[in-house]
Parts: sequence; structure tokens; C-alpha cells
Amino acid sequence: MVTGDNPLTAAAIAKEAGVDDFIAEARPEDKLDYIRKEQRQGRLVAMMGDGTNDAPALAQADIGVAMHSGTQAAKEAGNMVDLDNDPTKLIEIIEIGKQLLMTRGALTTFSIANDMANILPLFQPCSCWRCRNWPD
Repeated sequence: MVTGDNPLTAAAIAKEAGVDDFIAEARPEDKLDYIRKEQRQGRLVAMMGDGTNDAPALAQADIGVAMHSGTQAAKEAGNMVDLDNDPTKLIEIIEIGKQLLMTRGALTTFSIANDMANILPLFQPCSCWRCRNWPD
């Protein structure tokens, strides 16, 4: 967790959200740099914010969630808005996203198999009486 709050507030929020590690007193550019660093290492980054100072980081993150009570800039920069203002919702969002990816994969596999089942009969030799009696 990367926050602009002081270390005591950050520790309390981290404990409530079940986060093991946090960085406190981060400036907006620090948040943005941290997100970019994590993305360069191949990680997907989720960001939750509520202020104008969070907008650049929300826009950079792979998943940007703005708090409903936050500023308009944060809401516009994020991918979605958390109407409950609950930081622990981020865990639910990630779990739902994983379920959606699995469902999408299963539907894609079914769709391809179904298309192949419909297309392959078109390439079978014709068995009508004209084709069977066609002179070689």
C-alpha cells in the first residue's frame, strides 16, 4: 500500500485492509513512480484513490478504483468507482476479475469448438447421387 498519509494513519489503514507492507507520506509522483516500477517488473497493479493527487496514479494503474466520496478528477481517472468507499473491496474486485477471465476462457473455447463443428461438415465429400455417379 502506498499512501500520502502519515505513518500512524497508514499503519491503521493497512491493518484494517489486511495489507502487510505499506509506504507512508508518498507524494503523487512517488505513487506514479512506484506503479511504473511494479509494471516494468511484469506485475499487474491495482490502485485505489480518492483525491486529485491520486488521479495520475489511478490512470497509470492496470486497475484504477476511485472512491465514491473522492474528487471528480479521481473518478474520471479510474476505471471504476467504489460506491461503498471500502478499501477492502479491491480484493473482491480482483477475485471477480479472475472469475470473469476463467469464464471468458471457457466461453471462447466452447465458441471455437462449436464453430469448428459447424464448419467441418462443409468440407466433407458430397454423397448425393450426382456426385457418386460423376464420371472420373
